[in-house]
Amino acid sequence: MIRINLLPREKRRKSGQVKVPRSAILALVIVVIGGMGGYWLFVRWETAQLQSDIVATTDEITRNQQIVRLVEQYTRDKKQLQERLVLVRQLAASQDSPVRLLDGISQALPEGGWLTGIQKVSEKLVIKGYASSHYVVAELMLALQRLKPIVNSVELNVSEVELYEAKPVERFEILVILSG
Repeated sequence: MIRINLLPREKRRKSGQVKVPRSAILALVIVVIGGMGGYWLFVRWETAQLQSDIVATTDEITRNQQIVRLVEQYTRDKKQLQERLVLVRQLAASQDSPVRLLDGISQALPEGGWLTGIQKVSEKLVIKGYASSHYVVAELMLALQRLKPIVNSVELNVSEVELYEAKPVERFEILVILSG
């Protein structure tokens, strides 16, 4: 069936057309543009915040890297100092006996005697020198025997008379056997 509307145009019903006032469209456009501008400002502000956070984080990373380097340097220095301390303790422990031995030899050397050399061969010490008489050599040997914790035995290897500046002197060589 076909329908025909015979009413005059003014009274006819318009189908599907809604008349929107221009002011509403204009208001809608202004609201949309304002919303887009506001969103753009928000995104810009958010970007600036994120960039400042990036800069702050980068600075913090740089500071932390410096701190890490300082900690690593401290760790290396501490390890090196501990190694040196261990070495010094080992040297001090191993030098105790030689220091006491040389001190004892220097105190045991009587007047009228002088040393020309001290040589250590394994657990033996060879002391070479000159003395004004046999008594000075004997006195030195007795003094060396008193160094008992360090010295096991004292033996005379060589004793002979030589001329030194036209005077007779006793050249000696003493063998000192050290305790382990």
